[in-house]
Amino acid sequence: MKQSFFALAVLALISFSPSLAAAPAPEQAMIAPQICPEPASCEISATEYHPLNLVRIECPDKAAGEWARKHLTEWYGILAPKVKTSTKKTKLGDEAYELTTAKNGVEITAQTLQGVRYALYSLRQIAIPKRGTLKVEGWIVPKAAIQDKPALAFRGIHICWFHEREPWEIERLIRLAAYYKLNYAVIESWGTFRSEVAPWYGWPDGTMTKQEVARLKAIADDLGILLIPQINVFGHATMSRGGAGKHAVLDLNPEYQPLFEPVGGWNWCLSNPEVRKLLTKLIEERLDAFGNPPYFHIGGDEAHAPSCPDCIGKSYSQLFLDHIKAMNKVVQKKGARTMMWHDMLLEKGDPRWKGFVHNGTEETAAGIRDFPRDIIICDWYYKEPKEVYPTLDYFKGLGFTTLTCPWKERNGLKSLVKAARDGKADGILGTLWHHDFGQDMLNIYLTLANSAWNAGGETSYLRGMFHHHLRQIGWDMKNTDPKRAGIFREELPEEPVLNN
Repeated sequence: MKQSFFALAVLALISFSPSLAAAPAPEQAMIAPQICPEPASCEISATEYHPLNLVRIECPDKAAGEWARKHLTEWYGILAPKVKTSTKKTKLGDEAYELTTAKNGVEITAQTLQGVRYALYSLRQIAIPKRGTLKVEGWIVPKAAIQDKPALAFRGIHICWFHEREPWEIERLIRLAAYYKLNYAVIESWGTFRSEVAPWYGWPDGTMTKQEVARLKAIADDLGILLIPQINVFGHATMSRGGAGKHAVLDLNPEYQPLFEPVGGWNWCLSNPEVRKLLTKLIEERLDAFGNPPYFHIGGDEAHAPSCPDCIGKSYSQLFLDHIKAMNKVVQKKGARTMMWHDMLLEKGDPRWKGFVHNGTEETAAGIRDFPRDIIICDWYYKEPKEVYPTLDYFKGLGFTTLTCPWKERNGLKSLVKAARDGKADGILGTLWHHDFGQDMLNIYLTLANSAWNAGGETSYLRGMFHHHLRQIGWDMKNTDPKRAGIFREELPEEPVLNN
C-alpha cells in the first residue's frame, strides 16, 4: 500500500520507552490514518484534514445514494454530511471503488452499491471528530486518494453459534466481517437452531430462532455480506465440540438413538433411511430460514468409523458417497450449491498428503471422481505456512471450485491466501471456531481481511485501530453493556482454550 505520511507510526517504541512516550510532539512518531483492509492503492495525509460536509457519489445504482444517506446519518447523526448523487456509469468492477477527499468534499465513484458501501466503510475508518471541543461538534477527514478493489472474489468467514453464544455476539461478528469487506459468512448452529420440523433437534433453549435469523439476515443484506447456513450431515452429528461429551439431541431425547451411530453418536447412521428423510427436511427448513441463499454448507469432516452393525455390514465408503450425493441433490433442488469440508475425500495414510488433513478411505478417495463438480470443496489447513499446497492442487485439478480455509496461525493464513491469489484456490473461508474473542479474534479478522483484499497481503495495523472499529460497531448496535464491549467480556479474562 502506498501512503504519504509525515512520519511512520512506530507504536512499539512508544509503548516500551517511557522517555520517548513523554517526548515533545515534534519528536514523536506519528500514527497516520489506516484502513482495514489496506486499499490496493492509497495516499493519505497524516496532517492535512478537511471538514466532512459533503459526499458526492457517482454510481449507476440508484440505491447507492439512499444507502449512503441512511448510514451516514446513523454514523454521524445531525452532523452527517450532505449527499449528492449521479447515476453515470463507470468502468470499475462490481466491488471496486475510488475515493478522494479534499477541501471541496468527498468524491466516491463505484459501479455498484457494494462498491459504495466499501468506499464509505473506508471513509468511516479515517474520519475523526473535529478537534478542540468537549463533545463532537463536527467531523474531519484527511486528504486522501484511494483506488481500491479486492484480490479475491470469495472472502468468507466461518462463524460458530455455540450454545453459550448470545445473538448479539453473532451479530457483532457479522457486522465486523462486513466492515472489513468480507462478503460471505457461514453460520454453523451447533445445536442452537430452533427447528419447527423437528423441535427435538438441538437444545431446547437455543437462541438461534427463525426470528433471530431473519433479523440478522436483514442486517447482513443491508451491510453487503451473504449469510450461508450449515448443518453437518455426517460427522459432528452431536452438534457440540468433541471433547465436551454432549449431544444436542440424545442427551435430552434418547428415543432418537437409531438416527446416530451407537458408540458416541458422533456420526449420523448412514444406513438408516430415516436419517436422509430428516436431513432433507432440516436442510430445506434452514435454507428457507436464511432466505434461500445460493450456498449451503453440509460439513462432512472428521467422521468416525462406524459402530452400527448395519453400517459395518455394508460398504461404508459407498454409503458415505451416496449420502453426500443425495444431500447435494436436496441442496440443488433449493437452487443452491453445496459446500463441504475436504478431509474425508482424501485417503488417510496416503503419502501425498503428509502434513495435511486426510481422514478418508481408499474408496472415498476414489469415489470423489464421480462427485458432482458443482460441490465446493472447503480445504482446511490450520498450521504454519508450506511452500506448496498439494491438496489445493488436487481438488482444483479435478475441476472443483475450491476454497482454502485457514484458522488463527497468522503466517499460515497469509500463505494460504497468497496461494489462492496465485490461482491455487477460488477464494478463502477463514475459520473462528471458539476463538471468536480475544487476541485470536483480532489476529484472525485483521489478517484474513487484509490478505484477502490487498494483493500485498501484509498487515501493519495497530491494535488500537481494531478496538476502535469494534467500538464503532458497538455504537451501531446501541450497546449499553460493558460486557458487550471490547474483545473480552471481563476486564481480567481467562486464557482462551487452545485445543479445537
